[in-house]
Amino acid sequence: MKMPSISIGKHRKTLLAIWALWAVVLISFQAISAERVRLVRPDYAVSWSSWETELGNNLFKDYLNDDFLNQQVAWDSEYYLGIAVGGYDDPIAGTATDPDTNKEIPRNYSFFPFYPALISVAAVPLSLIGLNAIATATLAGLIITLLGTLAGLFALDDLIRRRFKKEDQNGEEATGLSTRAATYLLIFPGALFFAQIYTEGLFIGLAFGAIALAMRGRWLFAGALAAAAALTRAHGVLTAIPLAIIWWNAGGGAAITSALSGARTRGIKPILLAALPLLAIALPIVAHLLWRTSALGEGWARLQDFYFGRGYLSITNSLASWVGGAAYAWEYGREALVTYVLDRISIILALVASLALLRQRQIAIAAFSLALVAASGLSGDHQSTIRYMAIVPALPIWLAGIGRRPWFDRIWSLGCTLLLALLLMLFSRDFWVA
Repeated sequence: MKMPSISIGKHRKTLLAIWALWAVVLISFQAISAERVRLVRPDYAVSWSSWETELGNNLFKDYLNDDFLNQQVAWDSEYYLGIAVGGYDDPIAGTATDPDTNKEIPRNYSFFPFYPALISVAAVPLSLIGLNAIATATLAGLIITLLGTLAGLFALDDLIRRRFKKEDQNGEEATGLSTRAATYLLIFPGALFFAQIYTEGLFIGLAFGAIALAMRGRWLFAGALAAAAALTRAHGVLTAIPLAIIWWNAGGGAAITSALSGARTRGIKPILLAALPLLAIALPIVAHLLWRTSALGEGWARLQDFYFGRGYLSITNSLASWVGGAAYAWEYGREALVTYVLDRISIILALVASLALLRQRQIAIAAFSLALVAASGLSGDHQSTIRYMAIVPALPIWLAGIGRRPWFDRIWSLGCTLLLALLLMLFSRDFWVA
């Protein structure tokens, strides 16, 4: 029996309403919690948080001290705003000394250019409001990351519907699964970064969107979004993996062979059309390599190595970091243990979700998710894992499937909401600055 259908337009309005309510609740909760909660200093959640939470630590960080939307900025936000307002060589960000060359490298070089570039562009019309430069950039950054998150929800909806037969893609089952996935994505504890001056929201809009467009055969647009994702964060280069799998599964190899075999009679045009997806697949790789070989990219690589303790598939350092992090958590007690356990649980959940989708033969999404998990879990320093796992598409899709069981739906929603509230309070500026 054919399932009742629900128009995609109507469902998109539902997703829009969920996103808008989530954004309002999240931002409001941050503002209210900062006025009502006073946390004890210093905090020993991770090795560096003890000095970061000393009274007045952020007083000289200009980009974190403006009162406007101040709960939406912390930690790395300083650099995104700094690049957008003052450029990569902005002296306010300070420098770090390369131990191998004794050269000073601006700390802004640690971050990719696309997000701050968008902030700079969006800040031009927003400057008419009359806010100062930092407040304008903050507003622009928040709008971009929120809209990126919304685009990610729409793309996730498209990816989920393609799991079903064409005649069932508008059915109640597909719609229900999409709604659950969107909700789980937004209440996952790491999702608080989807409404901060951070790249996670923009990234899921670009990366999920690239995969969805590739599945629709819109290769030029898919390649453009994938390239933009590669210039947003290091994970972006991995979008080449799902694009390549989608192309191969759609008969791309056979299309190339057919075009080449008929080149004498049909000319070069069929070859160019058949090769167009290969260009899209290559674009994120080319974008990453161009960035990596530039002066900014060289500085990024050096800072990742000696300043942040990260690198490409740094397996030995990753294992050492996991063991050292466990020892630190055991020594410093509650806040360190909670932080360590949440990070570990998040990566285990993302890994299980990715393998589950692989078993279900959702190869492109599963492979991309596994690549994200591997790149994050084996990058060296074990911290911030819960944030990195928030961008793994397999996680909300897998959870949505399990969420068909009412008991799981309620328990997961309640548990994640409570954890998200806790993390929001920890993130609030009141925790970090006098």
